[in-house]
Amino acid sequence: MIREGAIQSPSPNFKPFKIGERPIRCVVIHATATNGIDSPRMWLCNPESKVSAHYLIGKDGLTYQLVDDNNVAWHAGESEWAGEKWVNGFSIGIELVNKNDGKDPYPVKQLGVCTRLVAALCKEHNIGLKNVVAHADIAPGRKNDPLGFPWGDFRNALEDAVAA
Repeated sequence: MIREGAIQSPSPNFKPFKIGERPIRCVVIHATATNGIDSPRMWLCNPESKVSAHYLIGKDGLTYQLVDDNNVAWHAGESEWAGEKWVNGFSIGIELVNKNDGKDPYPVKQLGVCTRLVAALCKEHNIGLKNVVAHADIAPGRKNDPLGFPWGDFRNALEDAVAA
């Protein structure tokens, strides 16, 4: 699905699926460990990187769609959620521009865009809010992002957005 409002910046790093063939049961939130949006976008769209995400959201709310929702982006790596391995196969990956040092804030604009996107995904795919997770949740000991993410405020806003 092409997401309205997102700038299309196609990554070659994905596994194609036909529309409706791929069950989406999880949303994974990541942090880029960078300051700006250009470097991670170029990396996620570089065939040599062999990594991607469905979406990349800048601190100002600017959003790139890198991989169609129907296709598998390579964002989770070795991972497991709810007893199921290879989280890439059943998830949407969202990268947020952030240093991932636990001190760099997630601006209101970025969080608002992320909340609206995740709420839309939850509604479209009937994803329970407990399945909106951090990269650290699906790859414990291997990944720690997104450090400093305001999960409490985000979940409250997400509940309201999904209920609306």
